[in-house]
Amino acid sequence: MVTLDQPIARWLGGYQALGFWDTALDLLEWVLLLPLVPWAFAILLALAMLVTVAVPRWRGFAPVATYLTANHLLGRIAMVYAKDWTGRLRPSEWLAQGGDTFWRTGGISFPSGHVVLFASVVIPVAVIWPRTRPLLAVVAFVAAARVVANAHFVSDVIGGVTLCAVVAWVTGWIVRPLRR
Repeated sequence: MVTLDQPIARWLGGYQALGFWDTALDLLEWVLLLPLVPWAFAILLALAMLVTVAVPRWRGFAPVATYLTANHLLGRIAMVYAKDWTGRLRPSEWLAQGGDTFWRTGGISFPSGHVVLFASVVIPVAVIWPRTRPLLAVVAFVAAARVVANAHFVSDVIGGVTLCAVVAWVTGWIVRPLRR
């Protein structure tokens, strides 16, 4: 927090981010249907998982659908609880309060929700289909967009990616036996 978060937040404190970052992020949000219903993509994943379990001909896809659904749902739920537990201020809030402490009641910066939303989809897809690994650039872009907008500290976006990677690893061990 001292070596990266503070200097970068102070440096970006007076910077007005280009509209490109927000516009591109708004377009990416449509991929997950966030502007329609915040949980729409998670609901679609859950429905797809149920269909693969219910239709005998598609049952071979059930572990993949379960893995994708579990990652997205567990990542989002863990993110909500982590935000409540940590109470971390956003960089703009931190600067407005004089930069004395990162933690206050009501802070919701850690981990980055946008990063978790995208990483909880992209990381499991990259694990299942290695040729899709270039999609990890989407997660990197979202992380950069949130830092440049001074909406998150660098450690917030790293925490979001780490959370999703851990969830992907754990759910991989849980879902793996389902393939038998």
